[in-house]
Amino acid sequence: MSQLLSAAAQFSGAVSDLVEEAREGAIKTHSNVGSGDTLTIAADGLRLLIEATDSDDNPDAAVNQLHGALIRFLEERP
Repeated sequence: MSQLLSAAAQFSGAVSDLVEEAREGAIKTHSNVGSGDTLTIAADGLRLLIEATDSDDNPDAAVNQLHGALIRFLEERP
């Protein structure tokens, strides 16, 4: 359950960033959204959600590919 809570926290942070940026009316280069930080947080939340809901009994190739792509994306982020 801790992974699920961590995923929820990551998504909550990403949504807060997006709402704040939307209220301001423009994406600023130096904001969390504009710098890509929000995308990284959302990607990490999705990775955690996949890991929390992963079932060894029913492996889904598309989900496995997405999980692998998220891990590679996150490893390349500064």
